[in-house]
Amino acid sequence: MRVLHVITALGVGGAERMLLKLLRANATADIEQRVVVMLPGGALISPMRSAGTAVDELDFLGGIPVLTGALDLARIVRSYDPDLVQGWLYHGNLGASLARAVSRRRVPLLWGIRQSLPTLEGENVLARVGIALNRWCSGQPERLLFNSRTSLAEHRAAGFHTERAEYLPNGFETRDFAPNPAARARWRAEWQVGDETVVFGLFARYHPVKDHAGFVRSARTVHSERPDTRFVLAGTDVVEENQALTELIRDAGLADCVHLLGERHDVPEILAAIDVYVSSSAREAFSNSVGEAMSCAVPCVVTHVGDSLAVVGDTGLVIPPGNPAALSAAMIDLVDRSRVGRTALGEQARHRVIREFDIESVAGRYRDLYDRLVSDGRGRA
Repeated sequence: MRVLHVITALGVGGAERMLLKLLRANATADIEQRVVVMLPGGALISPMRSAGTAVDELDFLGGIPVLTGALDLARIVRSYDPDLVQGWLYHGNLGASLARAVSRRRVPLLWGIRQSLPTLEGENVLARVGIALNRWCSGQPERLLFNSRTSLAEHRAAGFHTERAEYLPNGFETRDFAPNPAARARWRAEWQVGDETVVFGLFARYHPVKDHAGFVRSARTVHSERPDTRFVLAGTDVVEENQALTELIRDAGLADCVHLLGERHDVPEILAAIDVYVSSSAREAFSNSVGEAMSCAVPCVVTHVGDSLAVVGDTGLVIPPGNPAALSAAMIDLVDRSRVGRTALGEQARHRVIREFDIESVAGRYRDLYDRLVSDGRGRA
């Protein structure tokens, strides 16, 4: 079986990381998989190629490149002759539809929708156009795959055709994302913090929907009331050069206790070094970072958005979005539970991920779906 994946870009994002995990899973090892990325460059291209996957970088940046990108995509599809085409993210879905249209034969088409959609607020014009085109064409794919039940319901309410929608959650590499005492000691020495200092982490790209501003306000309260605390932030544009973010931190009086790490490739080691993970998102579908933290036996404080409550269950604390007072109270709660209490919660979190979201189990479900669709000549299962 040959599967062609079409994705918008290959930066370090949730959808991109999930695709990488799917490519590396044992459950899909006997499937020939190829990736087309619609925008050139990206931190995950090298890891995908290292996993033995062919990755084609195209250029759909606008103007003439859109035409040349489409021609290149058609050439790749005709040469590769896939048995199934899967799109990832709104624009990747449109690229996948184009790939199916120029294929030598009519093969099953899957769309991957991995974003919550309670509102279009905060979306730029390009994103709004992509969402509108996805809504308009959503009856074409054989499957719409959602990694969040909440997101599925939101897209149905927004007018998407969801008669053939299916829920497939994120999966996590629980062998790699695991407690690591050596990494904990090394990173805490780097940060110059003792073993009893409570270190909070937030790993997310810098974007209004992730609410870094709310996190910083909460961190100010936490540090004021519990001084032996530190804060580690990582993700795209989470760097000292981000003037808006550094001003937020400086104005909160936290310049000496916040570490900005930027985009990282050693996330498992850094997660193993923190004590509590925080997701302050105003909008989310199924957070990869929350699942990865749980897999590392780190208890989480999350906002009640998307499927976060369903993912965390009773292994962490869930608070309303956009409420820094509630967030700081939950963070202080976990400080006061002591290391023993946090460790117990973290162990429960890891067991929950292993039981419900291990990557091999999730990849097996992808494999079963591929088999069903490809074995049906009409692409209907």
